[in-house]
Amino acid sequence: MATKPKKDPSIDNRINLAEHVEAFLKGGGEVKKIASGISGQTTTSGPRQIVLSHKSNA
Repeated sequence: MATKPKKDPSIDNRINLAEHVEAFLKGGGEVKKIASGISGQTTTSGPRQIVLSHKSNA
């Protein structure tokens, strides 16, 4: 019995992304080019690590 070739999920992801971008642009959205070295980080103070949970003192 022949096996069915596996479908590459990255192709579906690219198609899905393209559809979302198209809908975004049709809805009046705008894509901006960000210069190299620019960060979305708004502040440099405070912790930079992601805290997944806090231990309770109770």
